[in-house]
Order: sequence, then structure tokens, then C-alpha cells
Amino acid sequence: MFTTEENIPNLNYKYNNFHFSISEKENESEFDIKLKQAWEKAQKNGIFRYVLNISNWRILEGPYKLLVQLNPDRAFRRRTPEHITTMLQPFDSTKFNFTRLPKSEIMFKIENEDNSDIIAVNVSPIEWCHSLIIIKYLQCLPQSVTQYSLQKAIEILLLSSSPYFRVAYNSLCAFASVNHLHWHLYYLKHNMLLEYIDVQPYQDSLFLLENFPSKGFCFKLSSSKKIETFVSSIFSLVNYLQKHQIAHNIYVTRAKTINSEEIYDDVRAYVWARKSHVDVKDTTLFNPAVCELFGHISIKTEEAYQNLTETTIVKILDYVTKESYLLIKKDLHKIIQNQMTKDGI
Repeated sequence: MFTTEENIPNLNYKYNNFHFSISEKENESEFDIKLKQAWEKAQKNGIFRYVLNISNWRILEGPYKLLVQLNPDRAFRRRTPEHITTMLQPFDSTKFNFTRLPKSEIMFKIENEDNSDIIAVNVSPIEWCHSLIIIKYLQCLPQSVTQYSLQKAIEILLLSSSPYFRVAYNSLCAFASVNHLHWHLYYLKHNMLLEYIDVQPYQDSLFLLENFPSKGFCFKLSSSKKIETFVSSIFSLVNYLQKHQIAHNIYVTRAKTINSEEIYDDVRAYVWARKSHVDVKDTTLFNPAVCELFGHISIKTEEAYQNLTETTIVKILDYVTKESYLLIKKDLHKIIQNQMTKDGI
């Protein structure tokens, strides 16, 4: 799977490297081992803006099992996010972008036609092995999902045999901090409600997430059978959101068909249409970005960490997602039909 060129390992994988069913007991794949080694080496070499230190964490009392973590370093020592006011904001070469990354931050090149897909460390980590999948980075694409990038993100998740490996995406106006196409990956070693929560069937691989504070849409790999069908289904909704300039977040996680079983036998992709971050006035407690919508809340200050309740978070997540969710749900059948027509189905 790995070869080395110019001191940067090449990641070359095939279908038989994917793990579709994995145990709750964490068994590391070759990809997991190499990723952790490279990330830990970068941390040891002082490449990060801070050494990851989750100084405290707890599961809040209440039905949603929300995980809150105190991580003030990420709040106050990360690079200042790019000022983004519209989803149509073009790539700006004068601003920070990933073509400026030093080689020391690039862990792998993902082998393709031009070796322009890379995995790099996130120098302001939110969790263990927090890294970036940067797609065709030399083409300087803005932060807008392509079907190719979505497929790559899901394939990278399938290379891991850890149930705690996650992949996530923030659109422009949904707390993306760099306008250069990228996805996040990290390990979150906690069992999360959205790995197994009941979702309402809608059509084929599409389900509705309504019994959780962040209202959204869920796609199941098990209902698609093929990776390409899974990707196409997700992209049909995401592309609609992009064309209509609706801010959104995407979170991909391992999932269980039966929670009481030890086997993670599915993959879920959650898509949230949401208010633009420009319209979210109060972010003093936390930024309601993709991890937070999933139930992983990164808290900025000790005071907020000590005083935060599930009720407060529920109100924020509901405010951010509910209105947009209901608007999209109303047009959902039409969105799907239009996509099926385009695909010739």
C-alpha cells in the first residue's frame, strides 16, 4: 500500500484494502498504523501550533449523549480563519492555502494520475490524528465538494479498520476556515449516538434524522450496496445545496445495524443544511461546525465547559439546522427525481 518518493510516502490502495465490517475491538489496519506513526512523528517534531491536550471531557446528562471536550488551544492558538461571507467566494492565491504547506506537514501522497491528492497534518488538532485530505491541491479548487473528493473521503475511511475513524467537511459559510478544497479526518474514541440512532427511511439509501438536535439527512452504505451508488446519492443532495448556496456540513462515520452487537457493519454519511455562520451570532461557547452537529462539542473555555448543559447545546443545534432542514425536506422528492433524470434512471 505504501511506497516512498521524495521522502513522502505514496498511498496506493485497491478495493481489497477496504474494510466494510469491523469489530468494536479496535484492530489497526496498515493505513491506521502508518497514519498514526506519521502524525505522532509530526507532533514530536514540533510541527503543530500546540501539543494536543484535551484537558477535560464528559458526556452530558440527557438523552443525546453529547460529548463535550475542553480544548482552549484550538480556540485561541489556531491560524485565524479566512474571512468568508459567501458560498461563491473564489479561491484566492494571496490568502493562506495548501499549496503553501511545507513538506514536513504532508504525510502521504494519494497515488493517482498526478499525485495531487495528499493527506497532511492539521497543525491545530481537535482530536487524535486530526489531519486533512486535500484533493487536487495543485489545482487550487475552492471549498466546494466534488463527487471525486467525496468518493476519496469515503475510500479513506474504508481503509481504516478502527470504528473511531471519522471524516468530516465544512462548507463555506459553515465554518470552513480555508477556501481550498479539503476534508477533515480524525479518531474520536467514544461511542456516539449517531452511530446507531434510529433514522426514518425516505428512499433507497436516504433517511431522515429528526430525533436529534441537529436535524438532517442520513445516507447508509448498506442500503446502496456499491460505494459509487452511495457517493452518487450523497452528492445529489450536496450538489443541490451548493447550487442553491445553502451552507452545509457532512460527517461520515462507521455505524451499527444493531447497537448491542460488537460489529460495525455499516457506514453512515450525515448531511446537514444549516444557517450560514454569518447568521449564527453567539459563538462564545463553541462554534457549531460539523463535529458539533455530530454531537462532538469542542469547548473554548473552562467556564463554558463547567456550566454547559445539554439543553443549551440542543437549542443552538436546533436553531442552526431546523429551518434549513424543513425547507430542503419539502423539496426532497423533487431533488431526488431531478438527479435520477440526470443519471438516466
